Order: sequence, then C-alpha cells, then structure tokens
Amino acid sequence: MALAATEGGWLGFDQFMALALTHPLEGYYSRSRSADQPEGPFGSRGDFVTAPMLGPWLGLVMAQKFRGLRSRALALGQDPGGLSITEFGAGTGQLAADCLLALAQSEALPSRYELIEVSPALADLQRQTIARHLGRSLGSQQAEPILERLVWSSYQGTRSGLVVANEVADALPVKRFEWQGLSQPVLEWGLAFEQGRLVWQSRPATEAMERAVRERHQMYRQDRPDLPDWGMGHQGEWSPWLEPWAKSLMEGLRWGECLVLDYGYERVELDHADRSRGTLVGHLQHRRVDDFQAMLDQPGQMDLTAHVDFTALHKAWSQHADWQISLQTQADWLLEHGVLEMAQDHLFSGGQQLGQVPDEPAKLRQLAGLQTLLSDAAMGQSFMVMTAARLESTRRSSPVAPPS
Repeated sequence: MALAATEGGWLGFDQFMALALTHPLEGYYSRSRSADQPEGPFGSRGDFVTAPMLGPWLGLVMAQKFRGLRSRALALGQDPGGLSITEFGAGTGQLAADCLLALAQSEALPSRYELIEVSPALADLQRQTIARHLGRSLGSQQAEPILERLVWSSYQGTRSGLVVANEVADALPVKRFEWQGLSQPVLEWGLAFEQGRLVWQSRPATEAMERAVRERHQMYRQDRPDLPDWGMGHQGEWSPWLEPWAKSLMEGLRWGECLVLDYGYERVELDHADRSRGTLVGHLQHRRVDDFQAMLDQPGQMDLTAHVDFTALHKAWSQHADWQISLQTQADWLLEHGVLEMAQDHLFSGGQQLGQVPDEPAKLRQLAGLQTLLSDAAMGQSFMVMTAARLESTRRSSPVAPPS
C-alpha cells in the first residue's frame, strides 16, 4: 500500500490506521470482492463474522425498536410517517435486510433507510444483499418499493428515528501511547520509514495526548485504588476520533434513539494494569494477529481494531442533558428486548414442538448463532450496547419534522 512516507519521516498510527482501512483504492474496506471472497472481508471466506451474519436476531430487535419509536410518536399525537433508520458501516447489508423485512411484514416501514458507507465496494454488496433477501422473501414486486427507500449518504443534515452503529466504533483510528511514570513524558508510538520498510518508532506525545493519558491514569487510580498501578512501559490506545464522531451522531438526530453496539470496556477495565499491551489487534482469515510489526507489513490486507472506550463515548453523549443514556451487555440488551420470544416464533412457527432442535439446517444455524450472541464465552458479555434516547415532544425535536 502506497503511503506518503519518506526516509526519516514519522506517521501517527491513527493516520496509518485510517489509510489502511479506508484508502479509496488500497484500503481494507475498499478492496473489491472476488470469487474467493464474495462477501469481501466478512463471512466464512473472509476474516471475521459480525452479529447480523449469525441470524436475523439483531435485525428483529432493531425492527422492534423502530416500531417502539412509531408508537411513541403516535402517543405524542404526531404522525410517525417521517421517521427514518440510519445505519453506519452496514457491512454486508444483512442487518438492513433483516430489519426491513420485519418492518415490511408488520407494515411499519421507515420513510427511508439511510446507509453511511465509505466503501463503494461494500455499498454494492449491501445493495445486492438487501435486494436478494427482500426479493426472495417477499417477491420482486413487493420488494421494489422498499428498495426505493434505500439511501447511501454521508450523514448530512438531521433526521428523526433510529440511528445504529454496529461494530463501527472499534474501527475508528487510534493512537498508541506508552506510560513512563508520573515524572516522565508520555510516549506516542507511530511509524517511521527505514530501509524501505515501515517500523515502529516512539516520540513524546502531543500536549493533547499527554493530557488525555494523564487524565485517564488519574481516573484509574481514583476509581480503583485497590488495583495495581500502571507499570513502566504500560501501553494503550487513545482515539481522538471517538468523541467527535459520537457528538456528530447526536447532532444529526433531532428525535429518537441512537445505538452503538461493539466490543469494548468502561474506562477502569479498559485501563486495567493487566492490560499492559493495550487492545489493538488485527484480524486475518479468522485469526487474531497480535504481532504489532505484522500489522505494518501488510497494510490494507487485514482488519485493524481496538476496544471501544465506552466511558469516552458516554462523556461525549452526556454533554446533551436532554438525552437518556444507558449501557448494557449485548446479552442483557437482547434478552430485555425479547429475543428469546422472537426466536420461539421464528424457529418453531411451523408447528415444531418447543424444546426440540430445529429440523431445518438454516434454522439450526440461526439457533447456534443466537447462542453465540448470548453466550458469556462468546459475544454476550464482550459486546456492549450503549443507547441514547431523546423521546420528549418539543418544538425543537418534533418527530414529524422532515429530513433536512
């Protein structure tokens, strides 16, 4: 991958990560699909699997959330016809497909389904996935007017309804820091170009990064003085992109709910002394890559992620006093929203006795996927769901205001 680096130069890792993931020609998410990888980086032939690929469960819960917003608008005496759904980083498009199918079947479609996607290759995949899924389930004649509600955009203006970001925040670029002790400067690890190769190199952190890391250390010591302190050389990540991105979500939503689903921790756990190498990893062919140098040697060829700092996300959102914010594990969130009852209706709708293993291979795979989403040993506890809701009826946040 071509990078604007020169001999003796230096590049922040967040800049490298942004290029490696989203460069329009050579970035990880911009690569064209092939016969070997028909779903791009996703799925069994790609590098990792996301929650929507494990069955319709996330889409069914999303549809329920949207129907709840419609009911809330009606209770406020408003017409819910202008409510929309916006999804960031829609992956294969499976989440949108499952959600739209459920809403079509309950006659509660949004005015539009907006997809925020930086990769033209993935936007094409999303179009094909949604069209195929709806066409197969509803028939082409019924699917066509639903497909006309799809919009690919860059999240301009404001809207009312539901905004969802599933496994997006973990891909926001991060800087790598190293703690040298209270009396020593914080180091930032970035990239240098030496003898034709990218290598890691440290330098004193910028003032903003120094301040952010010292504030995190102070919070860690104050909140949990019983835990061991950071040792010399303790490393971690700081994302200067997270809070601006989180604020933009709220600024673009005048009324409704915003959901961020991802793997991550609250600050005290994220910064635990035992996590002394940070959380930055790569994903390649369903293998976890912990080798920092390997991440530089194959730019654009592997996924790069870091656990989300949910304390920073909460801080960004809590500046808006009229929003209600909550944080749950993915398992608790799905169970609270009735996913087991949905599974009962979906898997045993053909008269099969409850408690028996589904006899259709597709339903058996979906049941296994649900177990993965809920299991403590898999995604149930490691994935978190942060919700921000503003559902009061005010002139400023009226749900019936048209998208701008």
